[in-house]
Amino acid sequence: MGSIDEPSASDGVETGQSDVVEAAWQRLLHREDMDMRLVGAAYAEPLLRQLHPSSSHQDLHFSRCTGDWSWDVPFVMHLPGGRYLVVGPSRSQIVGEADTAEEAVALVVDGLPPGCGPAVVGRREELDRLDTVPSNQILGDDTQRSPASDQTG
Repeated sequence: MGSIDEPSASDGVETGQSDVVEAAWQRLLHREDMDMRLVGAAYAEPLLRQLHPSSSHQDLHFSRCTGDWSWDVPFVMHLPGGRYLVVGPSRSQIVGEADTAEEAVALVVDGLPPGCGPAVVGRREELDRLDTVPSNQILGDDTQRSPASDQTG
């Protein structure tokens, strides 16, 4: 496949994050043109399994949102001889080379953005909005903090 798989909300049915992400993983796990060692190693890693996967030219990409691509997570490219190159988030940022799929996955995990959590159902704008909300509001923390407690010395 020559272009990155488009994320989808799975046939127009309103589903939760885990349903959308799992459906994308299952599509990759059943594609005959994919490097199953790489896809399997990434799927076995809980931190990556919660992200929305895609492929382009057998490269393995990950997104923190399901409606389009966050482009802030390293991805895996293939090198000759069955080796891997982890780059990203941009193609000009080389993270490292790996001899095995598991080593490549470990490099991706090491390069995850701070606070990287499950993929958000929606587009980058939704992810950006959530990234700016204080964590106590995302988690539903009803405790109120005084302005003085928000100041650090």
